Amino acid sequence: MYTAVLLSGCGVYDGSEIHESVLTLLSLEENNINYHCVAPDIEQKHVINHINGEEKSNKRNVLEESARIARGKISSLDELDYNQISSLVITGGFGAAKNLSSWAFEGENSTVIKQVKKLIVHCIDNKKPILSLCISPVLISKTLEKTEYNPKLSLGSKNSKSDYNIIDMHKTLSNLGVETHDCSIQEICIDENLKIISAPCYMLDAKIYEVRDNINMAIKKLKSYL
Repeated sequence: MYTAVLLSGCGVYDGSEIHESVLTLLSLEENNINYHCVAPDIEQKHVINHINGEEKSNKRNVLEESARIARGKISSLDELDYNQISSLVITGGFGAAKNLSSWAFEGENSTVIKQVKKLIVHCIDNKKPILSLCISPVLISKTLEKTEYNPKLSLGSKNSKSDYNIIDMHKTLSNLGVETHDCSIQEICIDENLKIISAPCYMLDAKIYEVRDNINMAIKKLKSYL
């Protein structure tokens, strides 16, 4: 059994947030939690120049880009054996909102790609813990919308410095049936009933060591469920 680490590309603006992803893999290793990286074998929504923020005309594949972070040790979501996974970790980065869903473009009216939605539902229905970092709780919100589940989630704190409007984002999640909680970079949100952990990470204006500590706190809680 292993923890599935869901990636969405390589790079904060069009894929997985690299710092969060690497720090997650490091923390899993340090806590003796077996893991395997997975990603959908699909085309990225677009490619961003991370120097100037400009959109590029070339195309990239989410699985191939995610393999850069996983050092090639990765599988397509279509090949994932659900019976082998004990839990799920979803890293942050705009890829979660662009490649794994359409949240970045449609917000509350967005959709989650079917492979990701199926995986999240499997974990919830089978009481397998989920750790959701940064922006990725939106995937859980949309997946569980209009179901019997009302998860407790956080995208950060209205009292912390952020490049994003946490108040408005939490209001949107509330509209989807989520019980939102304010969490600083020193805190994590825990839904003991559904075994969902959310950590704000780079949703807040945090230093890399603060993100490391935030992820470590969340991984230790994940380990307590395993």
